[in-house]
Amino acid sequence: MSRDMIIDLHPTDEQQMIADSIGGMLADLLPVDRLREESGHGGARERAMWSDIAELGIFGMGVPEADGGAGYGLPEEVIAARELGRVLASPSLLAQIAAVHLAEGEDRTALIAGETRAAFAAPGLGGDLFLYDGEGAGWIVLLDSGASLHRTDAFEWADAHAMDETLGISRTSPSPAPVTRHAIADQISLLISAALSGLAQSATDLAVDYAKQREQFGQPIGSFQAIKHSLADMRVRADAADSQARVAAVSFGLGGNDTSEVAAARWLAGNAAIKNAKASIQVHGGMGFTAECDAHLFLKRAHLLAGLGSSRRAEERRLIA
Repeated sequence: MSRDMIIDLHPTDEQQMIADSIGGMLADLLPVDRLREESGHGGARERAMWSDIAELGIFGMGVPEADGGAGYGLPEEVIAARELGRVLASPSLLAQIAAVHLAEGEDRTALIAGETRAAFAAPGLGGDLFLYDGEGAGWIVLLDSGASLHRTDAFEWADAHAMDETLGISRTSPSPAPVTRHAIADQISLLISAALSGLAQSATDLAVDYAKQREQFGQPIGSFQAIKHSLADMRVRADAADSQARVAAVSFGLGGNDTSEVAAARWLAGNAAIKNAKASIQVHGGMGFTAECDAHLFLKRAHLLAGLGSSRRAEERRLIA
């Protein structure tokens, strides 16, 4: 991509329609408060609504129509991933989109239709492999130095636990050998970046809504300068993350440094998601530290997604290289 190339980040009418349609449907199907109850943990609501989500066309959005997809591209997939991040959707929905690009033939067709399911797995400390919301999934998308597709039943899984109790975690040992990084790994990382940017935006919206309602000294706390500055910083971080994800999506494969663009998107998105989730807790004050407030859900999920198959240090090294 030429350095003087101008990229229009304004969504087209069709892209805005996609965002509104997917966002509205997901808000109805997967309200964030579902995660307050144990019955909503482990991707249970997502599994129950899997066919409805498949009908939205999310899974095959970036696949040509001749191959059974919707015929869109990476920018539209990024839009869908952002909307998934807004509602703290199970990572398995992102894994399904990724698996479609790694599978072939009838396996791909079944994934697009939601007839089979996929989930993310990534190595942790000590070499064990951790599977996220993998109940009933036939495939795992393994994220390490690259990305690869494996049958779930090729491994023996045992229950594990993580800081984010809303996820179902399993582990196995040892993990498969890493594969060489290629374009699909960058595209998957970009989808995770988009989900993180959506999370950052929702964390901001949560804080803004609370700042409008909560009153101290006879006025909304949002009128106080310190709160205003915090909310403004949150919005800037979220918008920067979203913009970089869209820049990377539009410019991907046009001859530029795709790895650098994707690494920048991942770093900005992880930073925005974690910092905004923390700031949202602070804006909520004492309420933000309780289980009755949704703010803690955003922080836990932000940490998991930010480290899924990557890390801030890894993305910094990629940028420097």
